Amino acid sequence: MTRTRHTIPHLFAQWKRVVERIRGKKRLIFFLDFDGTLVRIAPMPDAVRMDEGTREVLRKLAEHRDVTIAVISGRQRAELRHFIGIDKVKYMGLYGWESNGNKKVPFSVRVTLARTLVELLTELPAYPGVWIEPKRNSFSVHLKGTSGATQRRVREKLKKRVALLRDSLQMMSNLRDVEVAPLSIGDKGAAVRKFLGEPAMRGALPIYFGDDLSDEPAFAAARKGIPILVGNRRATRAQFSLRGPAEVTEALSRMEEMIR
Repeated sequence: MTRTRHTIPHLFAQWKRVVERIRGKKRLIFFLDFDGTLVRIAPMPDAVRMDEGTREVLRKLAEHRDVTIAVISGRQRAELRHFIGIDKVKYMGLYGWESNGNKKVPFSVRVTLARTLVELLTELPAYPGVWIEPKRNSFSVHLKGTSGATQRRVREKLKKRVALLRDSLQMMSNLRDVEVAPLSIGDKGAAVRKFLGEPAMRGALPIYFGDDLSDEPAFAAARKGIPILVGNRRATRAQFSLRGPAEVTEALSRMEEMIR
């Protein structure tokens, strides 16, 4: 069910209800988006910094025997490991598809992706403030700070371009960027469902924190758990809300104390 921005209760206002749900479970899985959730949004992707308080509470949670921590992001898995640096955390890059570093995209699809990237690198500089971030198996078109009109034109341009290549590529829309990726890469919801379907995770309670449009499928996948929208309230499938990364750290700290 999609809730409106006015019907999402703040997590701390419903804390007693949250405590009751957590205490009734033997195993917990924390799914955490990265940018905008664990760290504040930075002007450039490599400029983000994780607060030591956030890193410390993640480390404490990861030490609990019946707790699993999974960071799931559009970033590459290696980047997540670099910025977080906790061995017991499971890193799930590229919307959860890149979880063990062994998956490969078919050669023909990589050629199509590279050709599309080169074409857009020549076309999109005409739009002020728009820039492209190449990745190993995808690329992001960043729109943060651009005008509403520019965002609409670029999104429409990308939509039409990718539609012509729909047999091999897909477009994932986010609040501040658009990801162009192979069709074989699923969304965060698929990654969460697959993770929860593992025998060791049967019956576990999923607690999902995310701020972006790409987190919506995961909110739906975690609907029997505790899906939490971080940042500005909007129409969402999440059940609770938090204002930003600082409150995410506070919520994780409260949960860790409860478990301990």
